[in-house]
Amino acid sequence: MPQPLTLVIGNKNYSSWSLRPWALMTELGIPFAERMLKFDSEDWEANIDRLSPTRLVPVLWEGEPGSGFATFDTSAIVERLADLYPDRGIWPADPRARARGRSLVANFHSGYSALRSAMPMNIRSHLPGKGHEPEVIAEIERLTAFWRDTRAEFGTRSPYLFGNFSAADACFLPVASRFATYEPPLPAEARDYCRALLDTMAMRQWSTAARLETEFVPMDEPYADPP
Repeated sequence: MPQPLTLVIGNKNYSSWSLRPWALMTELGIPFAERMLKFDSEDWEANIDRLSPTRLVPVLWEGEPGSGFATFDTSAIVERLADLYPDRGIWPADPRARARGRSLVANFHSGYSALRSAMPMNIRSHLPGKGHEPEVIAEIERLTAFWRDTRAEFGTRSPYLFGNFSAADACFLPVASRFATYEPPLPAEARDYCRALLDTMAMRQWSTAARLETEFVPMDEPYADPP
């Protein structure tokens, strides 16, 4: 039986990397405690060295946070969860589907810098038209083509990429949130997929909490002046 898990996360309005494992664990019923360290806060400065070996979030702790076993970086956390809970469907059971899912996650993890920079996750804001530079639209077209082709091959009877909700879908929850905030042009299939992601129980819970946050982090607000 795994030790109790604690996930250290950042602000729910901004922290796209925190959202991914949080939503995966929530949607698949993996029990965990949440420990939030808000960016640029006294709590962050006082505890980030103890709670994160990299001074970044998220971090998954097994046992006591700060003295148990830490897994850091979102992709590593997902793989650790797959080791701890092999029966939860974190990745598809079919080897080819599993390879495709890992490929999509790794591809997004290491790329799409224009999209990330121009459209940072900001759940409580609505900024249609912002960030629609040509290089961003090109990345969106490449990504949504991957979604279309993957769903056509592996997920035809489901709104998700591989039938059941998996780590690949969790990876793209922040992207669906970005598209809701900035409203770039999307093909119908991508709109349907984003709608399904935003309607998951986990994403609805996260978004509700994010909209209650009042902190303003300038680096995540390129289109707004400080209050």
